[in-house]
Amino acid sequence: MKSIEYLKSKNIEFKIIELKEIPRSAQDVERLYGCPLHQVLKTLVLIGDREPVLVVVPGDKRVNIEKLKKVAKQNSFRMAKPDEVQNITGYSIGGVTPFGAKSNIQKVIDQSIFQEKTINIGSGKAEIGIEMSSESLRKVWDGFIADVVE
Repeated sequence: MKSIEYLKSKNIEFKIIELKEIPRSAQDVERLYGCPLHQVLKTLVLIGDREPVLVVVPGDKRVNIEKLKKVAKQNSFRMAKPDEVQNITGYSIGGVTPFGAKSNIQKVIDQSIFQEKTINIGSGKAEIGIEMSSESLRKVWDGFIADVVE
């Protein structure tokens, strides 16, 4: 998988998590893996008036569109449709990860994520997750870090 190869190329320590079923939400990951919801990261793709943006937020939070508009310097956003997510990232909904995305997309991660010691993030396949330290995530993050949740 591209995401795993990407992390290995950056010498990042991580653990692969194999789930018994395909999760449909961050709550499903919490139930299947047993980690707190705020440690499960959601990776969303939003379509802006200028360009798409990939946004990573804790599983128990929602993106605050007004805050995101300021950070991304765009006037409006809508959620990407499944085919748009696939075309933009190379990943299907449920398995989207910021690592090894197909296109050079603008990325924003919520700053609160780095208060957690351990996080769980998508791998590119819905039934496989990646567990890593938030510090390791910070080392490989190649986008904005900002307050973008409600």
